Formats: sequence, C-alpha cells, structure tokens
Amino acid sequence: MKARLGAYGLWQLRDFIFERAAAILIIGLLLVFGTYEAIGPAAKRYIATGGRNGLLFGARGVAEHLTFMWFIAALIAVHGISSNDRTTGRFRLIFAKPVRVLPYYAQAFVLHGIAFMLCSLVWLATLSRVLPVGGQTALGAIAILACSYLLVGGVCFLMSAISRFDWVATGAVFGGVMYLASKFRGAWWLGPLPPFWRISEQLDLLKTLDPIQPKPLLWVAAYGVACFLLGLIVLERRPLAT
Repeated sequence: MKARLGAYGLWQLRDFIFERAAAILIIGLLLVFGTYEAIGPAAKRYIATGGRNGLLFGARGVAEHLTFMWFIAALIAVHGISSNDRTTGRFRLIFAKPVRVLPYYAQAFVLHGIAFMLCSLVWLATLSRVLPVGGQTALGAIAILACSYLLVGGVCFLMSAISRFDWVATGAVFGGVMYLASKFRGAWWLGPLPPFWRISEQLDLLKTLDPIQPKPLLWVAAYGVACFLLGLIVLERRPLAT
C-alpha cells in the first residue's frame, strides 16, 4: 500500500512539473522581466541609496507581484486535482490498484503544495536579483504564499470534489467574497466566508515594511485546511463516476 502510494507520488510530481510548474514559473518570471525592463535611471538611483529606502522599494515590488500572483498561481497549482480524474475516467485505472481514495488525494494536495512553494522560491530568488528584497520581506512573502496555497487550494479542492468546474467555481467565490469584503469592510457576517481579503491585508503590511500579522494568516491556513478535509469527506462519500 505504502509502496504503491509512493510510486504514485512520483507520477503526481511529474504531472505537476509538466502541467502546472511551467505555467507558474512563466507567469512569475515574466513579471520579473517586466519589472527589470521598467526600472529606469531614477528608480536605480533610489535603490542605490540603500538602507530603508531601497528595502521599501523592494518590498513594494514584491507586494505588487504577489497581488497579481498569489491567487492565480495557487489556482493553477491545485485546480482539477480530483475532478480531472473523474472527467477523463482516469480514476478507474488509478483505483483499480489497492490504493485508497483519501490517501491518494491527500498526498497529491501536499505534493502540489511543496512543488508550488519551490516554484515560488525560484520566482522570489529571481526577483531578489532585480530588487533589493530584505529578509523580513522574503519571509513575509513566503508565509503569505504558503497560506494562500492552503486557502485557495482548500477551497478549490472542495469545489473539485463537488464539481467538474472547480476553477470556475473557485474564481466565482473569490470574486464574490472580495467584492463583499471591499463593499462591507468589517461586517460581522463576512466571518464564515473564505477569508481571501486577509491575504490582501497582509500584502498591504508587506508593502510598507510592517511585520505581517500571524493571527489572520493562521485563520487563513486553518480555513483552507478545513475546506480540504471537507473535500476529502465528499470524495469518500460520493461515487467517483459522477
């Protein structure tokens, strides 16, 4: 059982590399290239002053990149994680062997998360060659990316367990929640909704070199994990052929 699950893990990583990693890296590196091309003489002189000014410039650049990347990259990393197997009928081949559904998809979710973070580190390391990225900014960006994967991944995994149009459903939930959070900021009834806006709040702190807040990020991560576990329950109870 363990040997078979481990062998499937190699195929899951292979699929991620060829189907998802390239897209995440291309998006991230294109943004880095755009930043490199956009830096003019005035910006270079500002960076050269060093100290807090340079770090602030770098933090703003990282935050702007993350504002564009965190949701899209996480969605690319996790969409279709179970619905693709049902749509293509591949689940019949996978689970014809003595492999259980829940460990298989739990392993896929974890491996996708690890690979997503490795891609993100490559992007962040490349960006640090263009902008002055301080240690506090780098650690904050890594924490935000990890929590964003858990939240977006957890919601998308749940949608993937329910529907074959998981990325559309996740995008719709994201758009609706972000609209409500901006329209009714601080409303008590936002509490049960996926806390996507908490990521945006932490990016605002990252942009100004303020320390990110652990408590909201822990809530983001916990919400994502809860959605993931609920998705596993749905997969356990529903016929995969539907």
